[in-house]
Amino acid sequence: MSARRAQPTKDEAHAQGAAADERPSGGEHFGSRRSPAWVLVPAVVIVIVAIQLTLPPTVTIGPLWLIPLIELVGIPLGIAIRAWPRRDGTWRTDRFMDRSMDVYLCFLAAASALNAVLLLTTLLSGSEDSPVRLLLAGFGVLVINVFTFGLIYWWIDGGGPVKRATGQVVQWDFQYPQQASGPEQTSGQAWTPRMLDYFYTAYTNIIAFSPTDTMPLTHRVKLLFTLQSAISLVTILVTVSRAINMIPVG
Repeated sequence: MSARRAQPTKDEAHAQGAAADERPSGGEHFGSRRSPAWVLVPAVVIVIVAIQLTLPPTVTIGPLWLIPLIELVGIPLGIAIRAWPRRDGTWRTDRFMDRSMDVYLCFLAAASALNAVLLLTTLLSGSEDSPVRLLLAGFGVLVINVFTFGLIYWWIDGGGPVKRATGQVVQWDFQYPQQASGPEQTSGQAWTPRMLDYFYTAYTNIIAFSPTDTMPLTHRVKLLFTLQSAISLVTILVTVSRAINMIPVG
């Protein structure tokens, strides 16, 4: 006969319950095959690619399909290989894959900035495109900005999604109101942000040109906030306003 599994003592059960309360809640378990990140990250990149394919040729560099193709190739390279757990259940911690994802996200940010700059120069130098198309291109650049920097914030905060999911964060890059309020305000568990929270942070940063309810804590995030705000400033105050003025009245 097989030995019956010993029941935990009262003290052991209490310790296990306390440990469970200390685990982060609300974040995606990035290594799980059922993780929302497996669906959301490729979906967001596909949306970015779809918007870029609708932009005027003057708002992109090289062939219209070049940058979107590179972005699509980066999905399996930066996400699938990095996130898939090993057969023994341990996490992949390949430094090369981490750096590859860093480079991939830097490319997304550079492409977003390039779209904004080229849209500005197109308007200032005169364009054969209709004002309505340029206006829609300006809104498209803003959407790309939000999705791109939302992904970047999601990837770097606290050392990445894996560390957040496993409770190994040493230094947070953002402070959300739920984190400042303490576990007693979040059902007794340590709260961690989801991907939607990072998109919301990116959206409020381009609208207010400054932090709102989420505070940047590290220098790298403050620099990213500055870069994102600068891109949105060019797009909103210069590009979109000029495109509106080009629309004939009457």
